[in-house]
Amino acid sequence: MNLNDEGKKILEVLVSHLERVKPGRQDTYLGYKQMHEILSLPRVRERWGDSLKIQGLSALAEWTERNELPGITGLIISKTTFEPGKGYFTLFNKNESDYKWWEEEIRKSTVYDWSTYVSSNIEFIAVDLDTPERDDLTVSRIIRDCSLSYFVKQIHNYECQICGLAIGLSGGNKYAEAHHLKPLGKPHNGPDCIENMICVCPNHHAMLDYGAIEIDTSKIKQIKEHEISREYINYHNINILKS
Repeated sequence: MNLNDEGKKILEVLVSHLERVKPGRQDTYLGYKQMHEILSLPRVRERWGDSLKIQGLSALAEWTERNELPGITGLIISKTTFEPGKGYFTLFNKNESDYKWWEEEIRKSTVYDWSTYVSSNIEFIAVDLDTPERDDLTVSRIIRDCSLSYFVKQIHNYECQICGLAIGLSGGNKYAEAHHLKPLGKPHNGPDCIENMICVCPNHHAMLDYGAIEIDTSKIKQIKEHEISREYINYHNINILKS
């Protein structure tokens, strides 16, 4: 199955963006509306997602599935729900709540060699990751992700353990992120356990990722249901801080 020109253009945008992607961090993914703006596409359906589907997204998704390639189209999400369309999961015969599979597809996309399918001189495309898409859907809901990170955020009432901020969403929902102090995967190979997690706001998540702040146990909010291991706090402060 050959990929049409519209699908190729979307693939080139996604491949150029991969260096900025962090699997499982939906704030580093691209929105349907953003893709329209990058590719100068008209909005031909009421929903941005439906509009993009008929302008190359569906063709690209089906092409990746038939050729057994990583599900790179999972990088395109609604910036209201922070999720891809349900069709992304059903195309690969996955349950729409299988977020671990989704994260793994994005991880595989970041390490896959796409040079066979895109131009060798493809240039990085600058993207504003904060572009809002509040007209994408009329109903907002919180991000559903793996059970451990959901548990950590839930028991902290979605409040950042560093600054106390809880981001309010429409419908009374809240938003926070779970950070692994000893990062998962190589070269750190940290464990996916709650003792290695901290509930934080997006700003402090970015600071922790880039080693911009130290973890001071006397200043972070802790509760008896969630005890962060000193081992992983020390790992962050020694190996990640200003690394």
